[in-house]
Amino acid sequence: TMRRQQRGVVTAAVVGTSFVIAQRTASSLAAPPITGTGKRALPPPVVRDRHTGKRAELSLIQVQVAFRHGARTPMEDAAAMSDDVRWLPSDTDKAELLSGCRRIHLFPPGCGDGLEPADVFKAGSGSAVPLHGGGAPGQLTRTGLKQAVALGADLRARYVDTDADSASAVRGSRLLPSEWSAARRLVVARSTLVERTVYTAQGVLSGLYPDSAADECAEVELNGAPHDEWMVLTDVNCARLQQLFEQGLSLAAANRDAAQQQVVEHIDTGSRGTWRAHVVWQLIAFRDWYSCRVACRKPVPEHVAQVAVSLDTAAARNMHAVLKG
Repeated sequence: TMRRQQRGVVTAAVVGTSFVIAQRTASSLAAPPITGTGKRALPPPVVRDRHTGKRAELSLIQVQVAFRHGARTPMEDAAAMSDDVRWLPSDTDKAELLSGCRRIHLFPPGCGDGLEPADVFKAGSGSAVPLHGGGAPGQLTRTGLKQAVALGADLRARYVDTDADSASAVRGSRLLPSEWSAARRLVVARSTLVERTVYTAQGVLSGLYPDSAADECAEVELNGAPHDEWMVLTDVNCARLQQLFEQGLSLAAANRDAAQQQVVEHIDTGSRGTWRAHVVWQLIAFRDWYSCRVACRKPVPEHVAQVAVSLDTAAARNMHAVLKG
């Protein structure tokens, strides 16, 4: 967001399932999608006055970046054992990579003492049923953490003024100073209380400020208990929403069109094993399993690769139908 106005001093950022927010005054132009490599600063966007066509002198005052977690393990992989692909505990062992990341402390609502992520998630996160190979479902993989760091590097290339040693020295086309010590009060991170989103937030913050002192800890605010959740859809406190969601699931499954049904039958027929997912989640489960394998470069059975594009479309339309109800 940019505007011709005097700069303010507040910036914030939200990350996790997540957000990054940063602010200086007030404004209203959307930035293009991130396309940088993170290895060099990107040139500021050129904005022209719509009446005169002349280049407008604008200052960046606020940024909001919403993103989900990086690559994770699937919620199940039971029906594809014909190729004997295994999800091992080592796939989600991020200890070595995290040792090179910026440290973070987690702050649940009402908690004044920061918690270490390793203590919060020492028992794991996700379903209790292990995947084929013994790995835990729903956890951020090593690949996912690297993706998060890369996203942080892209954000740095776009928004950090590498020549500014303080917030007041940041040029109008940038938003944040070069060092974390000067930026830490301008960046606030928020995440849902899920292993994959918390470590994604840590990776993004590490990419955003990779060269600052590693002992300078970053804070990540956590959303509250499920009944206070607002970052993702939750029906915990609303019986009517629970009813509508279940209705949407049932209707989406009952009203599949021929193309969707063909994808389900094609994948199901060529797979060995029994899917634990209920019939209403079949397309979503297939798509989840497929995308997790692709992201982590694990083999995808040929019969699934043949319908990959159709699966993307069918699953997206299925989820749309669920939410539409």
